[in-house]
Amino acid sequence: MPGIKKELIQLNTFAKKSYGQNFLSNKSKIQKIVEEVLNNSTNDIIEIGPGLGAITEPLVNQKRNIICIEKDKVLIENLKNKFKLEKNITLINEDVLKIDFKSIASDNSIIIGNLPYNISTKILIKFVNELYKSTKKGIFMFQREVADKIIAKKIKKNQLSSKIKIFYEVKEILKVSENDFWPPPKIKSSVLFFTPKKIDFDNLNMKELDKFLQCAFYSNRKKIVNNLSNKYDKDKILSILEKLGINDKARPEEIDEEMLFQIFIMINNNKS
Repeated sequence: MPGIKKELIQLNTFAKKSYGQNFLSNKSKIQKIVEEVLNNSTNDIIEIGPGLGAITEPLVNQKRNIICIEKDKVLIENLKNKFKLEKNITLINEDVLKIDFKSIASDNSIIIGNLPYNISTKILIKFVNELYKSTKKGIFMFQREVADKIIAKKIKKNQLSSKIKIFYEVKEILKVSENDFWPPPKIKSSVLFFTPKKIDFDNLNMKELDKFLQCAFYSNRKKIVNNLSNKYDKDKILSILEKLGINDKARPEEIDEEMLFQIFIMINNNKS
């Protein structure tokens, strides 16, 4: 019987599909993630969905301050018992989507997590929307298909990947197979590392940026000028593209994130 299954039975619980619970069991993969966290954190660590504490425990043992957000009441009680003598861990029993990251993240915190597949994109967008002005790094595990969309290049570029890459450098640091979990999911996973870009976003209107990107990627087959003309003045868009040296026949996936952001800034600053 796998150790994880045995521990869950002892706790009189099970892996809940509604919570997206698949527990990472491969020790070498766990160690790799722990090393990445330790090498890239100088302050508090915030862990989303610690589960049974496979990643949590080695971080606590390294005397790092760690804040764990766990929705499952049985698992949070288990973690309380497991770490009851430790002073460097804070446990929060709550749905992560209801947590205000700004209220718990200190300067240079790193946020990590094996994200539930069913809400992983929502968590990532929340991470970006709430912390884009800060210096918070992130290490998250996603379903491979979602990870591929996030790190997309050229033809695969999309609204989600472009938004993320405006604010973060993103790289894949680990591939994880189905058999690295218990119970094994039916899909492969990838761990992505998010490093914040050093750009001043203080006056950014995130809602307007979302509207802009939605408009820009309305149809990948159309020229970006035609997509944006659904919301903005076409002559203004053409003038901005000319100033930025962008071909007016370019499609949205052919324009890098920095240039997309410049188009957005110039539209909203009336610089055309």
